[in-house]
Amino acid sequence: MKFIRRFASVAVVAGMCVAAHAAMAQSADEASKYVQGLGDQALAVITNHHFNPDQKQKALEKIFSSNVDFPWVGRFVMGRFWREATDGQKARYLREYQKFLILHYTSRFTQYTSGTFKVTGSREDGDDEFTVSMQLKSDEPNSEPVLVDYRVRKEEGGFKIFDVIVEGVSLITTQRSEFASVITNNGIDFLIDQLAAKSKTGDIN
Repeated sequence: MKFIRRFASVAVVAGMCVAAHAAMAQSADEASKYVQGLGDQALAVITNHHFNPDQKQKALEKIFSSNVDFPWVGRFVMGRFWREATDGQKARYLREYQKFLILHYTSRFTQYTSGTFKVTGSREDGDDEFTVSMQLKSDEPNSEPVLVDYRVRKEEGGFKIFDVIVEGVSLITTQRSEFASVITNNGIDFLIDQLAAKSKTGDIN
C-alpha cells in the first residue's frame, strides 16, 4: 500500500509538471502569435504604396503606442533618478519620453517599401514574461537580416512590449545608461527638455 501511495504521489507530481510545462509552452506560443500579429500589421503599413511617409508614420505610431508598456519602461529607464523626480517632472518626463520612443522606432520604417519578417522562436522567462525572436529582412539590395528579440509581458488586458533587443543590444538598458549620464551631468529637467526637442525636430539619434 505504501508503494502504491508513493507511486500515486509521484504520478501526481509528474502530471503537474507536465501540465505546467504544457501551460508554459501554450503561453509562449500565445506570445509568439502576438508578436507575429504586430509584425503583420506593421508590414501591411510599410508595404502600402498608397501611403506617403507621413501616413506611414501615423499608422505605425498608432500600432506602437497601443502595444508598449510606456509607464513601466519610462520608470525603468530613468532608474534611481525616478525617486528623486518631483510629481511634475515625472508626468512631463513620461509624456515626452513616450513621444520620443514612438518616434525613435517608427521613423526607421517609414522609408521602407518592402521587406519580410519571420518569428524564429519564443521562450518563457518566468513571471509571465516571454522573449520572442524575429528576423527582419529588407528587400533593398545587399541588405542583411536584422535579428530582433521582443520582450513581452502578459497582463490582464493582453500582452505588452517592455523591451526590444536588436542584434543583442537592449533598448531599455542602453537608454538607462545614457539617461543616467545626462541626468548626472545636467539634471532631470535638461533630459526632459532634450527629449522634447528631439521629438519636435525629428532628430532621434
